[in-house]
Amino acid sequence: MTILAIVAVACAADEAAAPAAAPAAAPAAAPAAAPAPAPALVAPAQVAPQAPQAPAAPQQAAAAAPAQQAAQRPATAPPVQTTTLARPTAVPPPDLIASSLTPIEQYVKSAGYKPEWGQPQTGGIMRYGASHVFNGHDPNYGHSFEGPQFLPTYNALLRFDTWQGLAGPIEGDLAETWSLSADGLSVTFSLREGVKFQDNQNLPASVAAKVAGDEFTCEDAEASLQFAINPAEVFFEVGGFAHTGPRSGLGHLSATSCPDGPLGYTFKADFTEPLARTITMFAGARGMPHNMDKDFLDWLAAECADCLHETTPETYLYGTGTGAFVPVEFQVDIETKVRRNPTYWREGLPLLDGMDQFIITDGTTRFTALLTGQIDYFGEGSASLLAGQVEQVQKSFSDTIHINPALHSWGKGIQINQNRPPFDNVNVRKALHLAMDRDQWIDFTQAGTQVAAKRPTNWMPPGTIWALPDEELMALPGWRRGDGKAEDIVEANRLLDEALGKDVRFSIACMAQSSQIYIDGCLFFQDQMKKNVNVEVTSDFVESAVQGERGRAEQYDVHYGSKVTTNVGDPDDYYMLSAVPEFESWYYKNTGAFNSSSAMATELEAMVRAQSKELDVAKRRDMVWEIERKLATEAFFQIPYPWTFIFPAWSKQVRGWTLGPFPSQIKWAQFERTWLAR
Repeated sequence: MTILAIVAVACAADEAAAPAAAPAAAPAAAPAAAPAPAPALVAPAQVAPQAPQAPAAPQQAAAAAPAQQAAQRPATAPPVQTTTLARPTAVPPPDLIASSLTPIEQYVKSAGYKPEWGQPQTGGIMRYGASHVFNGHDPNYGHSFEGPQFLPTYNALLRFDTWQGLAGPIEGDLAETWSLSADGLSVTFSLREGVKFQDNQNLPASVAAKVAGDEFTCEDAEASLQFAINPAEVFFEVGGFAHTGPRSGLGHLSATSCPDGPLGYTFKADFTEPLARTITMFAGARGMPHNMDKDFLDWLAAECADCLHETTPETYLYGTGTGAFVPVEFQVDIETKVRRNPTYWREGLPLLDGMDQFIITDGTTRFTALLTGQIDYFGEGSASLLAGQVEQVQKSFSDTIHINPALHSWGKGIQINQNRPPFDNVNVRKALHLAMDRDQWIDFTQAGTQVAAKRPTNWMPPGTIWALPDEELMALPGWRRGDGKAEDIVEANRLLDEALGKDVRFSIACMAQSSQIYIDGCLFFQDQMKKNVNVEVTSDFVESAVQGERGRAEQYDVHYGSKVTTNVGDPDDYYMLSAVPEFESWYYKNTGAFNSSSAMATELEAMVRAQSKELDVAKRRDMVWEIERKLATEAFFQIPYPWTFIFPAWSKQVRGWTLGPFPSQIKWAQFERTWLAR
């Protein structure tokens, strides 16, 4: 079967899209601040190498076992994973690297290069297995799944070195250097000179004449940042364009200017207050500002407001940036194609001739295409390998397929609707938290020889300096194991008896998106609650659109999903969306907290706002730890699961591609330095 035949079969599948946060309100203005340090990260354990074996015939991936089965198996909890905290330091200042080396030669000499990749090669088309159909191609929306199909068209001002990940330094992209004012209220960027926009003749002639080959200058940087943070009203009228990520990360923007004139190479951004996250948000916010030509943005507003919101074979080709790849074809629900930008400003890049992205929404079909060599890349995030697929690759395909376990940019959890009794009672919420045996979740999600979740975790990304020390978290009720967990369950039942009456219990529904990775979480919760506290939990699996409608209307009891998110390992990534009303998203917020627990919700909001403004990293860490303790021991607004590992997989012919912890929003720059060894 050819790859296009596989795609045709897959298009008939009705796999639900992974959930995305609903648009958040634009943050109250606030300015740049001394940046937080690049977080120290603990890399996840890699899949144990397997002896080379001849590829077996493709099989259907093992189905996920129901949660009830997990409860029947003995707990085989892994040893406590300790976290080595980094010494808090400031983000390194920008370095202007003066070198005669080409960009790829510099990358090969960097700390992120892996010798086993060999020497970079040029040429070839990488075949990417895309898990989701297109739903708009606005580069500031914050796509994780669709992004590989169009984000390599663009550049940001700053970026992380994706070979080193969030533990590495921030580097210039379209900005050569940058500086932060002493008061933290302004960031000044020195832009690269001589960078040209792509020669895109697919644009209507009226705008192509202004954009194609135009030089990137301050006016473009200014227009792009304003578009990301403050889109014109016309864009909201066509739907979309919420730009939740940039607006929650950089919504404290107050003004932009071009000190050397609109065609100059100095760009200044002013902010209403200094915040610790500012510089890192330029480098890795969800939907971080990607740069477009000012004339293109003016044309969009005047003549084609829905052209980035509605993806068609025509509008897909309108995408124009300064990036390494140019869009050349889109077949609806079938495939997209991008090709090398012949005028790309980084000498010698990209290495690939292009990428063909086949839209295969059915995970089993996409897995078969990977095993049979018809695609090179399977997918990532919530669309990466399932546990049974990991086990199959380890057993039979380890000589041809590489698996890259990585901590996901989203952690799973149970969102509790406190507007519905009895969840307005903190002791009822605490009881459900205590009744959860997190070791059994580790067992349930085991993927071959690879642990599929990081225990213990609360809400801050594990391995960063913001997460509570493992030994402290493991000693807290709810996270304990052995005799401690038995005591937790006894206490959970006592609390319910006290709140509801002796042996009085209740029934609730667990809403989740109808995709296996979310179904499993509800089934596990159902099993744990019935077994440990005799609470009846029914399943309420819905499609993505229904989930969003009911979520925004707060029409659910509890909701399982990706309840914590991080872009750059910064506390604001999650806290702002969950605890601060003007930034909150229905998907992450502490639903009903200001009604049922007003004093606690108000106190936490104040704590969250205070840590965001603290520029001393050590002090900020202590403030974040106090928030984590309060969430874990007093508020019980939501129930965190152990943080998820994802299992992206690709052909071993793909080189120069790697994913560190929390990679979803910083990986785009990597496509230009990826190559094929074939």
